[in-house]
Amino acid sequence: MTAAVALAGCAHCGLPIPAGRTGEFCCAGCEVVHESISGFGLEQFYALRDEAAPATTTSQSYTELDDPAFQRVHVRTSGDGKAHAALYLADLRCTACVWLVEATPRCLAGVDDVRVDLGRSRADVTWDPARTSLAQVARHLDRIGHPAHPYRGVERDTQRRREDRALLVKLGVAGAAVGNLMLLAIALYAGLFASMSATDTTFFRWASMLVAVPALGFAATPMFRTALGALRARTMHLDLPLSIGIVAGLAWGSANVIRGVGEIYFDSLAMLVFLLLVARWIVLRHQRRASTAAELLLALTPSRARRVSADGTIEEVAIESIVEGDRIEVRAGDTIAVDGIVERGRSAIDAGLLTGEARPVDVAPGDTVHAGTVNVAGPLVVRATAVGEQTRVGALVASIEALSARKAPIERLVDRIASRFVPTVTVASILTFVAWSFVSPALGAEHAMALLIVTCPCALALATPLAVTVALGRAARRGILVKGADALERLATPGTMYLDKTGTLTAGQLAVASWRGDTDARPLAAALERGSAHPIARAITACAETTATATEVREELGRGITGTVEGRRVIVGSPPWVRKQCARESRHDIERWIAEAARAAETPIAIAVDGTIVAIAGLADPIRPDARAAVDALTRLGWHLEILSGDDARVARAVGAALGLPADRCTGEVSPEGKRMRVEAQRRQSPVAMVGDGVNDAAAIAAATCGIAVSGAAEISIEAADVVLRSPSIAAIAATAEGAVATLATIRRSLRISLAYNITVGALAIAGVIHPLIAAVLMPASSLTVLGSSLRSRAFRGGRP
Repeated sequence: MTAAVALAGCAHCGLPIPAGRTGEFCCAGCEVVHESISGFGLEQFYALRDEAAPATTTSQSYTELDDPAFQRVHVRTSGDGKAHAALYLADLRCTACVWLVEATPRCLAGVDDVRVDLGRSRADVTWDPARTSLAQVARHLDRIGHPAHPYRGVERDTQRRREDRALLVKLGVAGAAVGNLMLLAIALYAGLFASMSATDTTFFRWASMLVAVPALGFAATPMFRTALGALRARTMHLDLPLSIGIVAGLAWGSANVIRGVGEIYFDSLAMLVFLLLVARWIVLRHQRRASTAAELLLALTPSRARRVSADGTIEEVAIESIVEGDRIEVRAGDTIAVDGIVERGRSAIDAGLLTGEARPVDVAPGDTVHAGTVNVAGPLVVRATAVGEQTRVGALVASIEALSARKAPIERLVDRIASRFVPTVTVASILTFVAWSFVSPALGAEHAMALLIVTCPCALALATPLAVTVALGRAARRGILVKGADALERLATPGTMYLDKTGTLTAGQLAVASWRGDTDARPLAAALERGSAHPIARAITACAETTATATEVREELGRGITGTVEGRRVIVGSPPWVRKQCARESRHDIERWIAEAARAAETPIAIAVDGTIVAIAGLADPIRPDARAAVDALTRLGWHLEILSGDDARVARAVGAALGLPADRCTGEVSPEGKRMRVEAQRRQSPVAMVGDGVNDAAAIAAATCGIAVSGAAEISIEAADVVLRSPSIAAIAATAEGAVATLATIRRSLRISLAYNITVGALAIAGVIHPLIAAVLMPASSLTVLGSSLRSRAFRGGRP
């Protein structure tokens, strides 16, 4: 390869072409995708894209998408005979990817339409079953760099779109009403100083009423519906005094328009309703953004399996077609689709999804394997004992849904204030009417109505959503997604915080943590292990750069690997096995090195060269560099920290010691069910936060007072969590706790401001001091004060942690 070609980079993604690879592409995936894009005349993609990345393709046939069992569940047929399905597409990054996917009808006959939702990585496909099939569509999408999966969240997305559309319509109506009523109000206020004629005044007042009553009556229905529900349940809710104030303002303003005297409040009411709906919309969008995941099981179990028939033939079928007793083939690198028993083959299983264990587990005929775990070494034949919801993963999902349903929302301070606010204002308005009626019944009604309107708790209602909206927006910009005010309030109260080890405090993958002995053996071992898919092999390969090639390679599962590198015989594997392969006596330091690695909670791997063990590599899951700082920060905030891990107890204690945690706070070998029981038991005594990333943490995350999923977490953990960290830095946990405390301080400050306002203006209204015109001005002024208080919040200030 020439230097010019190397500098030019990959023709598809632009990345450097690896040494030893010929041609214009850095990998086979980029070559396949580039040929497909060029073949269909879609080169405009390269001009449109925002960022370049290596392409991802597979060799899947996608025949399971045409399986009748799959089509019954995922394909809908319309009256004109066209078929419709939703697919989840991998690697959708920018609008250029959307353009490329939506160009599918130009490339594949029979496809009528493809519509892409970039935020959800969802593609809605419409095709003619007589001319093409869903499998052909999926193969085309795969060849242009977007492997397809069934999208299983269709009904949920439809319901959310319906809810979002309804709220947006009400928000639009309220916004239009605000604009028009403000223009009419400006004319009326100007007429106070310019002697507007009675005819013009009457016209503008009637126009205001005709705009306000139907528009606000429709836009405020969310508040009215909640208020009616509170009355039926005989409870107090903040929407109840809001609804009373809105209805009273509309009714009294309309009465004054009809009578031709008195003040109208339509512009202030319109602004109140509009601000409330804007706050609700922003909070809803943040909750959607924080909680949306394509489908819980999408990242856990595959949608297809290779079924082995009685005569030994293998066919790829939809997972819906697999039943108990079927035999399936699981190749190296595949995710196991069912719970079952190994009938044939030996391999190593990455069970970290369920156990949190970073090291692979060897399996042989007769051993049990679970859906969602990964076969990392050799091929297996597994007899299915449980499928779908009956698997261990399915049981975890069901337990999370049950825990989420039982988790009652905490009683907010605002609701407690509302429970006292409503009867107090109602009684005060009645007494005001009675007292002023001795002077004049009309004056009594005027002052009582002024009291109801001026104490309409607009500032009180906006205090929480405005502070939360500001906090959620700032947190999202820092890569912290928080699912609403409840999560912030729970996290603001210190208690016990359980930290998962693998993938949370550590990187979640094996690496060479120490090397004892001959360093010249590093590149030899890396060259030998390069061709193996075993996690230990990947760790050793990454510890040294080498261009050497291994020959005569032979791998024994669960033991090690042998081969020849640069004319030297190299053996890498477990120390007892390597020792048996060596003809010469090893150095006296070997046993000491093995003991040192074991004391450091590292897995010892022996490296022998030409019949002699020359080095011991200690493999471990490395601690994240910012973990110690995050632990110290959380301790200063008052949290009692403990490690709760499915990994070996010695490893958990070693990680705890490195982070300054005593051994009695570091518990290992805990199952997913055990984590949940531990969290539930502690929750009876104090607030509990659970931080994790895997499926094995999801049930505990759902059971905790506040669950936190760190970067790279499984979809099911993201669904169960109250807070999702998009940054790989777990220092964001401490930043989130600090932001939660600051947000609650802002809410309390805004509540004090709104209560002081209501008490002051309420007393002045009862005394008859406040003129109705002043009341109309004070209503939006109080809301603007609370807005300013929220913007001054210290919550989540600063850049990305």
